[in-house]
Order: sequence, then structure tokens, then C-alpha cells
Amino acid sequence: MAARQLGRLVRSLAVDLSGTVSSLRRGTVSTYSTATTLSTVSIQRMEPLAASGSGCSLAELVLNPPSQSCNGNHSTSNGSTTSSNNNKAENAAFEEAIMQLNFLQSNDAAIRNSMSNARVDTKADTIKYLERSGLPLETVERLSFIHVAGTKGKGSTCALTESLLRHKGVRTGFFSSPHILSTNERIRIDGQLLAKDKFTEQFWKVYNRLWKLREHDHDMPAYFKFLTILGFHVFIAEKVDVVVLEVGIGGEHDCTNIVRNVRTVGITSLGLEHTELLGHTLPEIAWQKAGIIKPGSHVFTHVGQPECLEVIRQRTQEQSATLYEVPPTEDYFRSEAYAPIWESFSHMIRLNGSLAIQLAGDWLSQARSPLQQEHTPNGVRMDPQLLRGLVSTHWPGRCQLIHWHGLRLHFDGAHTLESMAVCTDWFEKSVRNSVNPKILIFNRTGESGFAPLLELLNRTCAFDMVCFVPNLATSTPNAPSQVMVRFSAEMQLKRARTIAGEWSDLCARQGLKDKGQVFDTLTDAFTAIRRRFPQTDNGGQLEVLVTGSIHLLGAAISALDLIDESQN
Repeated sequence: MAARQLGRLVRSLAVDLSGTVSSLRRGTVSTYSTATTLSTVSIQRMEPLAASGSGCSLAELVLNPPSQSCNGNHSTSNGSTTSSNNNKAENAAFEEAIMQLNFLQSNDAAIRNSMSNARVDTKADTIKYLERSGLPLETVERLSFIHVAGTKGKGSTCALTESLLRHKGVRTGFFSSPHILSTNERIRIDGQLLAKDKFTEQFWKVYNRLWKLREHDHDMPAYFKFLTILGFHVFIAEKVDVVVLEVGIGGEHDCTNIVRNVRTVGITSLGLEHTELLGHTLPEIAWQKAGIIKPGSHVFTHVGQPECLEVIRQRTQEQSATLYEVPPTEDYFRSEAYAPIWESFSHMIRLNGSLAIQLAGDWLSQARSPLQQEHTPNGVRMDPQLLRGLVSTHWPGRCQLIHWHGLRLHFDGAHTLESMAVCTDWFEKSVRNSVNPKILIFNRTGESGFAPLLELLNRTCAFDMVCFVPNLATSTPNAPSQVMVRFSAEMQLKRARTIAGEWSDLCARQGLKDKGQVFDTLTDAFTAIRRRFPQTDNGGQLEVLVTGSIHLLGAAISALDLIDESQN
């Protein structure tokens, strides 16, 4: 569509995307001046945010929405940038709290032991500790919730839903997991990471009360359970209008599933994951995910497998709830006014936009919000405000592309077959016309299930270098927020070698040269990459895909920031 035609389209819609706009194409972010219009966003080929010489850390570029420009100061990872000198005490106090929190992580032996024993009533256990922390469940249920479960896209759906509601003027809370770099990513207020000083204050209030009221030495909630309880304390203190609540694992027995007053429920795409906990078939996993359905609730889903839909439908009927299979997102963009911009959208919006629109609209309708036009479940409409909520969503580490000192970094935490299919499709399109060397950095948490992911990656392109590496930035201990007690460095390195062996077998079967290497840390991997492909003065770049684990992304970002600091 010609620029002149699209300009007329925008004037007719009177769309003003003021300030900085998150990219329509997830991860290709670009900063625009105030009063940027839809025509500007649609016509320009957005480039990844460039970092070289910007004074930004890579962590800032990944975590902060582009509207929060960096000016050379170091981010506090709480949604703002300020002088590092003014935040040393705050950061130190936050790190101390996280180190204490990490004592609640279980090692691998303890987790395996708990899995082999009879299932603990996780929900009853969570309620026990919640009330012991001084917060009755009835008080938590004064909050309003949108609860989302699924295998692929539940975090993205939550992020889109939160953004849609925030752009309607709703004060939002958002609880998600896992985090990429810093634990306070898991709790957000109005789209911003919970400030470190607020996290620290609430942490010690909850932790000290639970510690004081222990009945025996080990009578403390586990890591995720504690963070769930902490999140509820924060959302009460911050007086949010709604909490967008992402399930941790499964649904039926998840810690988040203690709230009984949920009226809007979302179930995203399903696939095989955590089979040792959730079951080895898709219907079994669907049953677990559908466990968050509450009596009389409205349930929205884009699950496609008939056998899964049947299970969800049955569980919906058991709760006298109502099930809605949402229309494809493209249906919202079939009109002459909006059709031209469909091709610009990211996988995140294409796959999860419709579900998020329905969840946000249903919550506003059930809350009888004056901010909501009359909402019909599964009604298809689009307007400038909805569009702005969609394209302004910032959800880091998922199909995210950033330029960093000669590296075109493709970050995606895909760890299931379904999410890796999306990741590899995105990466292949990104590098299709590139003559730059292509490098894969891969790891996966867990001892099995990586072979199908490797097959997908192997078909994506001819990688010039393949790195298998633990989720470790350096040989020294990770920052407290990136510590994983469950897996020691030795265990992680052993797994990396196992994955590399599977890659070697795959290459042998296909008659391909094995370009895989194992590295002890991400710093070692990036050092080797630069040694093999030195940065030149002629603008030569490298296409780097980092995928397989959100934790790997955090370690990679930390390693590159440490390398940058050492060179400067």
C-alpha cells in the first residue's frame, strides 16, 4: 500500500501513537518521536535497537520498553534508569534479599524425591503459608484476577492482556515466571518491574513473619510458592484493579490456583511439557491446564487439538462455566482500515492477540467498567486504542532482536517443540537474505526432550558455529537472581555435553559436518565466537540465535555486559 494511501487511513482513524512505540514486529524495536503515527510505523522497515556507542547496557535494551530510553546511566532493573551511585545501597539490599530467597530453592535430589512421593496438596500448603504470612485468602480474593494457563504463549498472552488493560486506564498487576535477569521481573505494576526497594521491603516483611512462625526447621514455603505469596502481598499493597496471573506449571495443582473468585480464564496452546508432573499425553496435560477453571467463569482458548478441546469442554461443564473458542487474530484485521498492517505484526500478536483481546474485554465487561464498550464474547472488532495496546506490548526474550556491537542477537526462550517451531520460523525469516555468519547458542533445562528441538534447529539454516553451554555467564558464581540451586555447574556441563552428543549424532545421520562445540560458560562461548569471527571495520555482523531456555538468555546477556564492561 502506498504511503499516501496509508496516510489517509491513519488520518481517518485519528491514531496517535505518542512517545516511543514498541515494534509491530516483536523485538525489532525502534524509537520514534512524539506523535508518531500508524503510517510511520507501518511504512518504515523497523530496525533492531542499536546499542553500539549508546551507553546502554544490553540488559537495559532487553528489559526496558523502548520508551524508556537509556542515557548512559545503569538501569536499576525496576523500569527506570538513574545514576548507579545513587542505587548501590538499594541494589545491595535487593541482592541480599535474593540470596536469602535462594535458600528456598530445592536441589535436584529433593525435587526428585518429592516427585516420587505422594503428591503434596500444593494449594492447601500455599494457603497455609499465605495466611501465616499475615494475609488471609479472603483478603487476596478482594482482588480481581485473569488467570492464564497453557504450554506455549501463556506469558505472551498475559503481557498482551496487561498492556490492553493498561492502555484502557486500568491499574494492573502482572505475575509471571520465570525471569530472565532479575527476580523482580516476575512482579510488575502498571507494566513496570516492581522497584527493587519495594521488592526488598515486601520480601523481608513476608520472610521474617514466616520464619518467626515456623513449626520446625524446614517449615518454609519453596521458592515459587514464596514468590506467589509475595506477589499477592504486593498487589494488595499497590491497590491494583486487576491481577493478570500466569500459571507456573500445569494449573490444577499450581500455587497460583488458590484464588476462587476468578471470572475470566485463558488457556493457550498446548503441547507436551513437564511430563513427569503433568502426564505423558495431551489430554492429561489439558486436564491439568483446565484445572484453573472456576465455577461460573468465562473460559477463552485457542487450543486446536480436538482431544484437548474435549477435555477442556468437559471440565468447563463440570464447573458450570462457559467456553469460548476465540477467532483467529487475523479476523480483527480484515477490514479495509486495518488489513494493510497485518503483515507487520509479530508472531506474538498473530498467535495470541485474539485471546488477549477477549480476556481483556471480558474482564472489563464483567467488572462493569465504564472504560469498556459493550463486549460480546468472541465479538470481533478493532479500534485505535486496542491496536495501541497490542503494539505497545513489551515482552522480552521472546522473538527479540537487538543489535549489540556487531552481533544481531536473536533471543528466544523457546523450550517446547511448539515454541521452537515459532522461534525457528522467525529466525529463518530474519536471516533469509543475510550473508553474515550464523551462530547457534543452545541449552535446555532437563535431561530429555531436546532431540526434536535440535532437529528443528538443524533444518533452519546452515549454522557456521554451534555452541552448547550451561546457563552460566562466567566461571564465578552467577548473580543471585540467576542462581539455580537445582543444577550444579557440573550437572549443567554434563547436560551440555549430552546435548552436543545428540547434535553430533544428528549431523552424522544427515551427512553434515558437525560444527558443535561445548563451552563451560557463555563468556567462553562469546570469546570463541569473536576469535573465530573478528569484528571488522567494514560493518560485518554476526547472526546469533540464543534459544532453548529463558535462563540461558539471562546468562548470555550478563556475559555480554561483563565483556563490554571489561573492554571499556
